[in-house]
Amino acid sequence: MASFYQEIYKLVTDGLNELAESQQAGKTPKNPVSETHFLNAWVTKMIKQQRYDHCVADTLVSWQKQARSMGKHAQMKQQFLDIQRVYAGIPRDGEVANPVTQAQFVALYDVLEQADWVVATEYEVNRKVTHHTDGQASLVVCAAKAKLAFSEDGELVKPLSLFVRGDVKQILAEAYKQGMLLYKVTDYKSIVKYHGEYIVYPHNGGTHLPEIPAA
Repeated sequence: MASFYQEIYKLVTDGLNELAESQQAGKTPKNPVSETHFLNAWVTKMIKQQRYDHCVADTLVSWQKQARSMGKHAQMKQQFLDIQRVYAGIPRDGEVANPVTQAQFVALYDVLEQADWVVATEYEVNRKVTHHTDGQASLVVCAAKAKLAFSEDGELVKPLSLFVRGDVKQILAEAYKQGMLLYKVTDYKSIVKYHGEYIVYPHNGGTHLPEIPAA
């Protein structure tokens, strides 16, 4: 079975290539309305043909609905380009993304602390808790879950939740610099009061689209 990140990267790359070929042939004008129309029709065709693994089916359907309801404002081409850029920038060996390691998490914690975030990784989070930071941005990671999430070699082998309160764009960018993608569960309500929950998966292999860091 294909991994989601492998299949979605292949899908958006194919879609962009076929759009470019259509434009080079003079069939599709180079403007947002025409490009969205082309990609919407292309997505609908892919759903009917079932060309890609079932793991991306829900994403295709959501794009189809988005394009139909929002028209050119769906910015389909830009979405495809962003997804292609983000996955292309993740370290990999061939088609398989490299393991995510404990060292990458530690590097992220250090960068955030230098940026005046409060980083709490020493406590267990097993019930609804309040984390007081006097207005500072904060990151909370359950110590018990983190201990179980890494192998003896320091490789992430289980999904690990990060509870975030602060500039999400900043932590997305810093995590990406360390080779990690964050997958949103909730952007506000979580087990840690006033914190959103984001997950890092082994090999960055979530089962849906990650949050997209800015270029």
